[in-house]
Amino acid sequence: MKILIFISLIAYFLSTLGFWFYLYTKKEKGRKIGFSLFGIGFLIQIVYLLGTVVFHGYFPISTISDILFFLSMVIGAIFYGFSLYKKNLKEFGAIYAPIIVFLIALSLPSYSSSEQVYDNIWFYAHVVFSILAYAFIIAATVIAIIYLLTERDLKRKNLKSFFVSKFSSSLSTLLDLEYKATLMIFIFLSLALITSSIWSSVYLGKHWLWDKKQIMLSILWIFYGFLLQIMLIKHQYKKRASYLTIVGSILALIAFWIIEHPNY
Repeated sequence: MKILIFISLIAYFLSTLGFWFYLYTKKEKGRKIGFSLFGIGFLIQIVYLLGTVVFHGYFPISTISDILFFLSMVIGAIFYGFSLYKKNLKEFGAIYAPIIVFLIALSLPSYSSSEQVYDNIWFYAHVVFSILAYAFIIAATVIAIIYLLTERDLKRKNLKSFFVSKFSSSLSTLLDLEYKATLMIFIFLSLALITSSIWSSVYLGKHWLWDKKQIMLSILWIFYGFLLQIMLIKHQYKKRASYLTIVGSILALIAFWIIEHPNY
């Protein structure tokens, strides 16, 4: 099954080259090639995931390599959602494809056979919802950075800058995507906290453990709830919300990757 990981890595790498060729030449053939190869890589990831479920009997999210691989696949699914939302968002593959390449490549050195850690569906639900939230955080951060750089260049009337000349998405489209991604982040963080509470109650006998991981995840949930309120009630889209989105990505990096989950 490991060969499928290498094949998907190659497909996404070639997809990156196709998308980059499109950005620098604006030839439609480059975007079509990039999008097609992206689809091949994504399809191979699905085959790997389903194959693991069928032949091993459980969802492969037990090891760090599995988590990184699944995270990359979810980012691929988000990109497809964006491209279905608006056709010109396909050019975002020039950013999301190399991110996926990086995540898959990062998973390879630590690759090991998957194993079922807990016989508890709530634990795996918690992990899946956490990964979904983090994938949308990455997607929202990319959008926020593109928005801030595009808005800056447009304000300076620098129409030949990279983001103005190469990306055709309007500022309103970017803001709308950022809002939708933030909404999904809040939903999945909520589900991650709920399933974490149920899992700890079933497995450890307590709903709340006061461990650093659970506390940091709660802080992240509060932060994105606050950000969502700014977007919904105060209508402070534009630069302030985008800067907060980037701050959220830093908090998420700490919550998901720097603070380790305690062993019970």
